[in-house]
Amino acid sequence: MKSLPANLLPLLKVPQGWLLSLATCLVVIHLTLAERTGDSNFFGLSLLVWYAVFSRLQHQWPNLRWQSSLGASLIGAGLIGVFLLRSLSASGNVGVTILPLLGGLGLALFVSGFQGLKRYWREFILLGILAIPGELGISILNISHTLALVITKIVGFLLWYIGFQVSVEGNHLYFQTGGIIVNDACAGVNNLTYLVKVSVIFLLLFPLKSQKKRWIVPFVALVLAFVMNLFRVALLAVLSPSFPGAFEYWHEGQGSFVFTLVIVILFGCFYLSLLRQETT
Repeated sequence: MKSLPANLLPLLKVPQGWLLSLATCLVVIHLTLAERTGDSNFFGLSLLVWYAVFSRLQHQWPNLRWQSSLGASLIGAGLIGVFLLRSLSASGNVGVTILPLLGGLGLALFVSGFQGLKRYWREFILLGILAIPGELGISILNISHTLALVITKIVGFLLWYIGFQVSVEGNHLYFQTGGIIVNDACAGVNNLTYLVKVSVIFLLLFPLKSQKKRWIVPFVALVLAFVMNLFRVALLAVLSPSFPGAFEYWHEGQGSFVFTLVIVILFGCFYLSLLRQETT
């Protein structure tokens, strides 16, 4: 690949402030589209990913220089154009999830060229996390139905143990005044994959020195998501017969986001404890 002609270099040496402005515009566009999807989990994950990307690039920013070739700059500009055009017609998570990776790759090619991409591999992983749909975990694991049955039995036992009159039949929980069905969507696979993504973000943003601890982090994330989903199903089971309004709020309304928020906070506290152990 040929380097940029010497007479074009002064035109492309735009102050870093312009590059930061362009990156900020792309981030604002994506976050606006993410908020319009109505998916609070995806919007929160987007905020976390962009914070992690900018935090990682902060130390590189003062030394950032144009080191791209003509071809790489044109391809990068084209990807940014695709980002802008795609944002005009993006609808739902499917159209929005890929945009950060397109924009990030376009900016990296425009500034650093093909040879400079390797220095941003961690940032590409972070942006790629958003591109992975939540449904992928269900299709890969393919354990939603089995997990729903296990959760039903565990929740039924816990409720019986603390004094509720409950019986279990398959994925049904029966009370004297009604019951609920723990379907595959209630198995919490989306929450499992969601917290695994959060664990990867934490590992890249705040790396741990111990390799053993790095392997433990995703496992703890899975355990936390599973335990919190047990509490969620148990709460819904108790509310369903007598408090249908509260059931809808915690099942479909903003209450469902509270459980995800609590999981992330608990996981953050756990990860902070690991960081403190290494610093001491």
